[in-house]
Amino acid sequence: MRNILHVDLNAFYASVEQAEDKNLQGKPVAVAGDKEKRTGIILTASYEARRYGIKTGMTIGDALKLCRDLILVKPNFRRYVEYSNRVMDILRSFTPDVEVFSIDEAWLDVSGCEGLFGDGVEIANLIRKKIREELGITASVGVSYCKLMAKMASDLKKPDATSIIDEKDVPKIIWPMPVEELFGVGRRMKSRLNELGIFTIGDLANTPLSLLTNNFGKVGRYYWNYANGIDFSKVESSYDCIKGVGNSITTPKDLVDVKEISEIFMVLAESVGMRLRRMGFEGNVVEVVFRKSSFETIVRRHKVNEYIDTTVDIHSEALNLFLKNWDRSKIRLLGIRVTGLREKQKFEQISLFEDETKKKREKLDMCLDTIREKYGKYSVFRAITMQNDSNKTIRVLDKDEWIPMNSFNKGGGRI
Repeated sequence: MRNILHVDLNAFYASVEQAEDKNLQGKPVAVAGDKEKRTGIILTASYEARRYGIKTGMTIGDALKLCRDLILVKPNFRRYVEYSNRVMDILRSFTPDVEVFSIDEAWLDVSGCEGLFGDGVEIANLIRKKIREELGITASVGVSYCKLMAKMASDLKKPDATSIIDEKDVPKIIWPMPVEELFGVGRRMKSRLNELGIFTIGDLANTPLSLLTNNFGKVGRYYWNYANGIDFSKVESSYDCIKGVGNSITTPKDLVDVKEISEIFMVLAESVGMRLRRMGFEGNVVEVVFRKSSFETIVRRHKVNEYIDTTVDIHSEALNLFLKNWDRSKIRLLGIRVTGLREKQKFEQISLFEDETKKKREKLDMCLDTIREKYGKYSVFRAITMQNDSNKTIRVLDKDEWIPMNSFNKGGGRI
């Protein structure tokens, strides 16, 4: 039987700031944008701040209304990456089978390590102790038989706790939860499931599979499996197999209007960019694929002058490449893929003229990523995607995207 752990760092950004500045410990702290602009967004809040109702994605103005003593700290992403790397080194001291899911999350497969460190619960407790003592931050760890249940277990109790879910616990612990607590179910899907009379994970688990596949296609099968605690994905300790991150969609109608095509490319760039950033990658090759109404498929790629991971840069490079190779035929499929990957560099050569613009793009992407992680992929949109309602009519959704326990698929669908 597999012994899988999911490590989730508690209030990560805020915890790092408190670890670095002892004067912040025990006080309500929020990492946010420019505090002089009251419309800035809260990226994360310490547990002391959360007791006042302060949440990720809330505006600074609203947060200050809830807690006048709230201490606002500007984000220091380089520092957060350094702490994250140190945490991952700690995890790898227990097993080489570590899959980094995001800057503050990772899975471990500790099957076979019992002789060295004890069972899964003992290892989880050792990990929490080591992170707390060496870095001054805390983590919650879920212990289970599969990646999905380990992740859900890590959410059961926070901060600084170990939680266990065995197979026999799924009906007792998981099924009574609201359906939106199931990993991968956002606000939109919650509404669609509610319309079918599905309000809890147990309702979903006991819904006929045929009903789910009739309404949601292959995605319905994934939801049914997850609700029943079925997940065979492995802990992938390396991203070496990933050559690129991308996605493609079939358009709801044949397109010839450049503005509509640009909107769809932006939707795709959002998806690809967010996955790149989550995985800590950037790339210097952009590919586009487009299929004409005649079903002729064309793939073009070019190398860009620098490594990119921002949504705006990916969109701009992809759209320009498409326009150079498009003969104005009707289009029925579009896709973007970024290759030539490397780990995101901590230090970059500064350009006198472009640095500020690039920083703004990176900060915007970080804010949007944080909001979407918290409230769902479609909780916020760029204005460009609203001109022709692409934000409503286009959903980047394929089977790869709905296998979140697999690191390659989490990186995006194949083009």
